[in-house]
Amino acid sequence: MRFLTLSTLTILTGGLLAAADSTIVTYIDGNVAGLSPNTGATLYLNNPQSLELKTPLHSVQIPYAQISKAELGSVTPHTPEPEPLYKVWALPKRLVKTETQQMKLAFTDGNGRDQTMTIEMSKTSVDGVLGIIERYSPKVANTSWWGDGYWKTTRNRDTWGGAGTVAQK
Repeated sequence: MRFLTLSTLTILTGGLLAAADSTIVTYIDGNVAGLSPNTGATLYLNNPQSLELKTPLHSVQIPYAQISKAELGSVTPHTPEPEPLYKVWALPKRLVKTETQQMKLAFTDGNGRDQTMTIEMSKTSVDGVLGIIERYSPKVANTSWWGDGYWKTTRNRDTWGGAGTVAQK
């Protein structure tokens, strides 16, 4: 009975953590009121209507429909300070290299003003965040198709010179 309760609670706790859909980020730059540069925050993505950036003092909700641009910035590798070789317990620090990547968001707030925000997060989570934004935001959605690089389609008309006389027939 005790084993069953412990395993059930473990599974339930793991499920709640997986459903949280949050990422630790750093607010780098932007013109969002109330947020100062280099502020640590948590980005919650579990609402299909908006994403939420929470700091200890402020909370900013950004509806996906209001996001006009989301682009990835530079990747920054972080290496720990070198330890002497005799410290064998520091070996995992020497082998692990962490990387962060910036994401720039442009959106309009509730008053209709254009806002920008640059956030930095781990490189492993940035693709998932961008994918969620592309899924829910119609303006940011990636509508490219892999075949556009090989064939002339109506989607890539601007790159090959538009519709000629043969293509119009």
